[in-house]
Amino acid sequence: MGIQTGNYLTPVRLNTRSVRARRTSTLSLTSGSITPVSFDAEDWDNAAMFSATSSNISLPVSGLWGFMAFGAFASNGTGLRRLLVDVNSSGAYPTINSRPAVSGDNTHITVSGSHVATAGDALNLFSHQTSGGALNLLAGAYFTAWLIES
Repeated sequence: MGIQTGNYLTPVRLNTRSVRARRTSTLSLTSGSITPVSFDAEDWDNAAMFSATSSNISLPVSGLWGFMAFGAFASNGTGLRRLLVDVNSSGAYPTINSRPAVSGDNTHITVSGSHVATAGDALNLFSHQTSGGALNLLAGAYFTAWLIES
């Protein structure tokens, strides 16, 4: 069975440009502060979109990009946990996911979306928590992006 044409995916529309950056250590977060999440490892990067210890993914070509991020916050039953995606350090945070804290277990959050990019746009991941004290974003947080159509 081949890929259909028309409004379906075709080989021309399929692209392999993608990246997944990951944190290998915890990140201490101050309550109430929006904190950039820096990454120190990559699982793959076939388009040179990430450099170690960076907090952004640089999109090399114009087009429609998908993205997804995951983070786990240490157990604490107070407040909210958030992951926020920003484009070009605008501070607007067009994509946010928020969860109430989980008592007795880590709070897991994923955030996903898409962005119509101009070549050179940068996606940045930020975290936020309102526990009333310092709280860790746990090791293993990741941020991935892939080209859907150029």
